[in-house]
Amino acid sequence: MNWSLFSEAINGDDIVNQLFPNIPVLIAHVISTIILLIVLWRWVYNPFRRLLHNRHLEIKNKLDDAAIKQALANQDRGNALQMLNNAKVEADGIVNDAKTKAYDERKEIIDQAHEEAMRITNQSKHDIAKQKKAAEKEIKAEIEQISLELAKVILASEINPTKHQKFIDDFIDKI
Repeated sequence: MNWSLFSEAINGDDIVNQLFPNIPVLIAHVISTIILLIVLWRWVYNPFRRLLHNRHLEIKNKLDDAAIKQALANQDRGNALQMLNNAKVEADGIVNDAKTKAYDERKEIIDQAHEEAMRITNQSKHDIAKQKKAAEKEIKAEIEQISLELAKVILASEINPTKHQKFIDDFIDKI
């Protein structure tokens, strides 16, 4: 192995010179770094920070708008649900009213039909009673007529003047 390479590298002055360059170069590096940082700060960092701030404000505004729109949507939804519930209640009321009216009309029609049926039944009974009386009168008149005719025939054939006088006397005695 070649120890001579190591012996040259281990020299103490070289190491310090290599670690710490000379002061004017160090100052130049520090000043150029500061200038570079100022330039970057001014032309890169500040515009980038403003861009981020503007973007943050834009996002915040959009979130606020979204929250307002969400609140309005929730309010509109609540109003719509309330209107729907009111419509359901109103529809139920209308249906119930219609059922009640239909029931009342049905009852009224049935009552009228019963009254008409009773009137027709009573009229029919009255007419039947009239026709019955008329038929009885007619039958009675016919029976009387037939009886008279029969009595004439019977009397003409069987009664002679003596029997005839006897009937008249019996009739007068009964009275």
